[in-house]
Amino acid sequence: MSSRANILVVDDDLGPRESMRMILKNTHNVFMADNGESALRVIEEKPIDLVTLDLKMPGMPGMDVLKEIKRINKNVEVIIVTGYGTLNTATEAMKHGVNSYITKPYNIEEITSLIDKAIEHRKFNLKLRNFFQEALFSDEDGVTEEMDNLPPLNEGSLTGTDISEELLDVTELKFKKMKERKDDFSKEIKELEERLIRSEKLSMVGQLAAGYAHELNNKLSTISGYAEFLHGKISRSHPELSDLLNNLQTISNQIDKSTKFTKNILDLSREESSESEPTDVQKMIEQVLTYVEHKAHKQEIKITRELGSHLPLISVDPGKLEQVFLNLTLNAFHAMPDGGTLSIKASRVAREMGDLLRLEFKDSGQGIAAKNIKKIFEPFFSTKGEGVGTGLGLFISRRIVESFQGSIEVVSKEKEGTTFIIEFPALMK
Repeated sequence: MSSRANILVVDDDLGPRESMRMILKNTHNVFMADNGESALRVIEEKPIDLVTLDLKMPGMPGMDVLKEIKRINKNVEVIIVTGYGTLNTATEAMKHGVNSYITKPYNIEEITSLIDKAIEHRKFNLKLRNFFQEALFSDEDGVTEEMDNLPPLNEGSLTGTDISEELLDVTELKFKKMKERKDDFSKEIKELEERLIRSEKLSMVGQLAAGYAHELNNKLSTISGYAEFLHGKISRSHPELSDLLNNLQTISNQIDKSTKFTKNILDLSREESSESEPTDVQKMIEQVLTYVEHKAHKQEIKITRELGSHLPLISVDPGKLEQVFLNLTLNAFHAMPDGGTLSIKASRVAREMGDLLRLEFKDSGQGIAAKNIKKIFEPFFSTKGEGVGTGLGLFISRRIVESFQGSIEVVSKEKEGTTFIIEFPALMK
């Protein structure tokens, strides 16, 4: 690829098209289209590297244009540029392989930065793809077919940090050794591809998180203001309505928790130091169970505890870990709509390199299909059905656990229930 990339600007509005052309013309070759059909003709006729695509256009919808672009050439980078963005459209676009998503109006620095990163992303993919072809399949039949079937790979990470040249050097060394050994290396290749593809999803989560969390916080602030207003007015005019006042206070408390939750969403898009402190997990579990006591009774769910004596403290942010416990508990409830048992265990595990605190959340619910086990920690993946949940709960939980040097894994069989196992390094006395 030359230093001047071929960029196609797709927008039905002349103003934004011309504006984008003026921004890019000095550094790239710019093509323009005012509708989806014209854009697809350009894609078929020109070696386009990157497309900036508006979603709301007359004629062919932008999402359909995106799908057709990826069908024609799945290696073309696409940046969604729209004034009508929603969380649903952003999620749908991510599923179809967009590189970035930005809403209008945007500033020049912001859009040029996204375009530069997308171009570097494409260069990296081509370089890595060529390496796979030369280093891994040079003595195999059907090289071209094998490479064409490989999905696009992404070097990005959640914080937006580019993969350095060292990653490619390490990858090259690893695969050359695999080739020399002539072992069955297909499994390792697949795992590497899955990690790189997963990093693409994480990159998109990071790009979306800040904007949507900010929007949600604005709405929570409005709700909180009205709740405080009603609490104050009722307490002055009708202090005898204590039950209503208590309910309003509960609303305010839940708004505070939701605000903290959106802060955790924002943490996905930036690196921040966590406020760790020695934490008593037993007390935290008991606290979380008080939140769900009513729901457990209503669903006829029995909760058992096996919390070993003299459990070690662990170094975590109590608020974040409470979120993890609450998420796992509510997930278990959802898996047992007709009642069941949730067993929570905590124990010390002796290890030569240092003791661990092990936690198990085991439900007697529906279990998870084998094909979904590897997906449950991915962003936006959910087994709860359309419109139920965001698909971010387990993804965020894993991020929190791993940020405190912990690990989380799942064991499940359909119709036999699910167990989540978490381990943290124990604090020494």
